[in-house]
Amino acid sequence: MQRDWAELVGIDESTTKTGIGVRSASGRQAYASIDNRGATRWHGQPAFDLAELPGMMAEVLGGLASGTAANDSNEPVGWSFGGSGALSFSVRQHDMVLLGVDDRPLIPALSWQCNAASAEVAALRSAGAEATVGRIEERFILPKLMWALAQEPALRSKVRRAMTTGDWAAYMLTGACRLSTSDALSNGLLVQASKQLAADVIANAGLDPAWFPEVIRSGRVVGKVRAADALPSEWAAIGASLAGWSVVAGLGDNHATGVGCGGLVDDATIVVSAGTSGTINRRVRPACKLRGKASCFEFYDDRMLLMMLADCAAWYERFVATQAGGKRHAELNELAAAADVTNVRRVRHSPSEAAERRETFPPEWSSMSLGEKVASTQLSIVAELLVRAKAMLAEADGAPAVTRFVLTGGLSQSPFFQQAFAAGVAAIAPGAEVLVGAQSDELSYQTAAYGALINALLPAKNGDLAAVCRELCPLKPCRTDAERGEVLRRVAAGFVGA
Repeated sequence: MQRDWAELVGIDESTTKTGIGVRSASGRQAYASIDNRGATRWHGQPAFDLAELPGMMAEVLGGLASGTAANDSNEPVGWSFGGSGALSFSVRQHDMVLLGVDDRPLIPALSWQCNAASAEVAALRSAGAEATVGRIEERFILPKLMWALAQEPALRSKVRRAMTTGDWAAYMLTGACRLSTSDALSNGLLVQASKQLAADVIANAGLDPAWFPEVIRSGRVVGKVRAADALPSEWAAIGASLAGWSVVAGLGDNHATGVGCGGLVDDATIVVSAGTSGTINRRVRPACKLRGKASCFEFYDDRMLLMMLADCAAWYERFVATQAGGKRHAELNELAAAADVTNVRRVRHSPSEAAERRETFPPEWSSMSLGEKVASTQLSIVAELLVRAKAMLAEADGAPAVTRFVLTGGLSQSPFFQQAFAAGVAAIAPGAEVLVGAQSDELSYQTAAYGALINALLPAKNGDLAAVCRELCPLKPCRTDAERGEVLRRVAAGFVGA
């Protein structure tokens, strides 16, 4: 078995998985993940038992060390983590951690799925807090903390620190307690204009600003991973592998996905990620006036706008499970590429809650070939993404014209999906360039983990994101088909209303 030395690690703690991407100095990459443990509830709301996190991280690192992880080589590769390197986290946005005097969590980490703080949001809005910290939602830490203390008033005297899950993990590993701007800015905790702690808003909400750590900009070094014998016992296995590594202030998962797509190096680009959820991302300058149709997150010195198709590749997977007759993805992609595009039809999608999500098929569905069904489903997903991309084109007043689209995510591996997307872009943004990733290994499609890995490299590159993306995220022209392109353009324009 080959062995390689990791120099970069990106750790993605999502709602469902703990995933880790690694990269060597020679450019070899690998990715491994396991299903998350510890999902629980607190006062009826979704949360996570953080006691499981260090063990899950150690388990995935062990899989990488043993060579069982997916990689870009035909040969098994065992990874070594000695020496020095840099790591960073991508963690589900809006996780809230409360620590007591012993630095142990007082309650499970309330997740982004906790939307109980509606009364608290109303109170904050009424008090004018949004003028300082930006839009506030029920899932944000600021109102969730108010709600949590209302559920258990005795907590107030026990809380010594409040932070995000990513910052808690960095604190456990390094002993340096910091609040990274990426997630804090999207939780109502920072002044939007200065990215400093919104102490007045926090105090007016009846909370103690001293609970929150010193703010650090995402992409800067928090500290070094301590030796195993200096770490809490449950973290010792991580120290055994990564002692001496730099821990870089992490990203919320939406920010990480925008970084991991590799295309957000300027404000004339829209990145479309066709993953389990489809996301439309654009980087804009703080001075731009927004129309309020997109979610807004930090993107280092700028802002990142996001629009979402909550059911993207998940929609396609339902088609594969129920309509594809057991054929594999590669076979289905070949059938779509060969299908008669004049016979594609719109598949309508219900964007309701997951248990009720469904598709409505056209009347001709039963007589269509499997290739036509695959092409119809892929083109219909493209159309839903393009509807949102068209809205994104008009979202930021004062931003330059969009001249480039970057397509990424699992569905982008389909040649027909690429062709349909390029045709659709020609309909909504004539003349814009369409690019896809030039890499094909699994990690390059795990955009949150890859974004954390890219973020880990920034301090060594003086924060030059464009240079890092050129190195780690090479792009190439999207596949097009001149013969079918005009037909696809007309069909996509009809679907999108362009």
